[in-house]
Amino acid sequence: MNYKNLTDFRQIECFTACVRSGSISAAAAQLHMSQPSVSKAIRSMEDTLGVQLFERCARGTVLTPQGEAVYPYAKAILDNLREMRLAGEERQTETLRICANPSSWFADAFLDFYLAHREDGLHYQIYTAGTLEIAERLKRRTDDMGFAYVMKNQSSAFQYYLKRNYLEFFPLKETRLMLFSGKERMEEGRHFNRASGSDEPSDRGPFGRAADTDFGDNISRLRLIQRFPDEFSSDNYRELIDLYGNTVEKAETVVTTNSEYIMSRILRTGDLCNISADYLSVGHSSDIAGIPMEGLREDRIVFGLVRRHGENLSEKAEMFVEFIRRKLENRLDLMPDEADEKPASTILQKHSSVLRNHAKKE
Repeated sequence: MNYKNLTDFRQIECFTACVRSGSISAAAAQLHMSQPSVSKAIRSMEDTLGVQLFERCARGTVLTPQGEAVYPYAKAILDNLREMRLAGEERQTETLRICANPSSWFADAFLDFYLAHREDGLHYQIYTAGTLEIAERLKRRTDDMGFAYVMKNQSSAFQYYLKRNYLEFFPLKETRLMLFSGKERMEEGRHFNRASGSDEPSDRGPFGRAADTDFGDNISRLRLIQRFPDEFSSDNYRELIDLYGNTVEKAETVVTTNSEYIMSRILRTGDLCNISADYLSVGHSSDIAGIPMEGLREDRIVFGLVRRHGENLSEKAEMFVEFIRRKLENRLDLMPDEADEKPASTILQKHSSVLRNHAKKE
């Protein structure tokens, strides 16, 4: 077969249309051409290739063995032409390609940006991923920018990892670790002593058995729902150590998920709790409450932008980053000064009744 002179894409289009539709007349209707014109194009293609592509029969057209061999290549040519046209259209209509750690707060912020700029003709590609996957996607140029939560004590190691992959991290906000669960169950814990007249907790619940009044003595007894962790993500909570040397390593992780919907639904039941970053992770749900985890040796999380080193973002991408930055600046409740003003022991005592009395229904 001679492919050197096959440059008429209209012939290829007629050929593939005949294959898909099963007849020349159906292909002509599909392409808005006359039947003789389609027949002529196919004959010209057969002459160029030096093979017969179809067997004509009463019921339409049937591919010959040579036609079967040609069809995949003809289809690939048209698919590539279609992709070329789409690429040209995307240059005219900008697409913001964003990846981020799962976060209800970020989802709300993106919705606000979309509504504020829906007349700008922007298109969006949003993907949620773990911290390391965000880095890989940016390295492969799948996305333009990423947003991630990183434990503050991992920031230097994370920057070093990114530098080796020609990426960089720009901190946007520092916040604190919180312990979240259902608001109703939190309130039950706060009022347990007054309602029951007893200090004895039940054996199970999101905070396990509280043998003492301090938060530190309960950290290893947590019953958790967490996101999938990676080396640098804030969900890599196994290394958390409180002021007494207790760790969360032996905590029971009952559910692991990458779904914000499943996370919020289970937290609302009050049956499990979640360790994550202040309001940045679970948003302002009226059914979910949290208490600060100030009794840890490291209780800070950094939220920031991941991007390719030395490359400028587009004007629209910079506008989105600035929008997120303003959203963070307006969240004055993200970093209360309580931890700086009061000693850790006072804060632990303040929340001990919640941790001590929060029980699971048998």
